[in-house]
Formats: sequence, structure tokens, C-alpha cells
Amino acid sequence: MIKDILMDQKFVSGIGNIYANEILFLSKIIPVRKVKGLKNSELKKIIKFTKNVLKNSIKYGGSSIKDFSSSNGKKGSFQQYFNVYGKKGDVCTNKNCKNKIIRSLISLRATFYCSKCQK
Repeated sequence: MIKDILMDQKFVSGIGNIYANEILFLSKIIPVRKVKGLKNSELKKIIKFTKNVLKNSIKYGGSSIKDFSSSNGKKGSFQQYFNVYGKKGDVCTNKNCKNKIIRSLISLRATFYCSKCQK
């Protein structure tokens, strides 16, 4: 599944569970999609949004969920810009979508997505 590949640190380092959820939401790809079934255009979206999510995470000092803080003791604020992570039951942030965000488990990790926007 694409979410497992994104979180595999041997494949690409720096993407954890939270950012994999956000990347796939922005790419409009459901986390359970098989990698071999992805089109080149979808792979390009994943690359584009991986760069965007990581760049914005750095810009906002990371995500301070629970007790994370940077080496200088500051808490990050990127969690204020999440589209899906931790948003179970909230209305999708995409314009013209009224669906609610779903939470499920993939490889024992909390996974958040919109079943209408992500295919």
C-alpha cells in the first residue's frame, strides 16, 4: 500500500504517519491504494506534495503533538495546518466536499482520509 511505502524509512526518510496522511490527502490518493496501480501523474502529485508538506513542516517548526519540541525547546505549530490527521468526524477541508474524515488503522497506525476526495 502507498501509505506503507511512504512511511518506509528505507524508501524515503523523514515521512512519518502524520505526514503520510497529509501527503496522500493533498495528492487525492486513498492510503490503501496499491503502489503498482498508481499512474505516473499520481506519483508526480505524491512527490510534489511530499516536498510541500515537508517544507511547510520545517517552516512551522514541526508538529507538536504530545510532547515534541525542537532542539531549542520551541514547540512546532504545523499541526494547526493539518487537513486530515486527527480530524476524525470533521468535514473535509476540500471546497465542495461535505464528507466527514474517516479514521481507520493501516499497519496498526491511525490513518485519516476522505473517502470522497481520495481515490
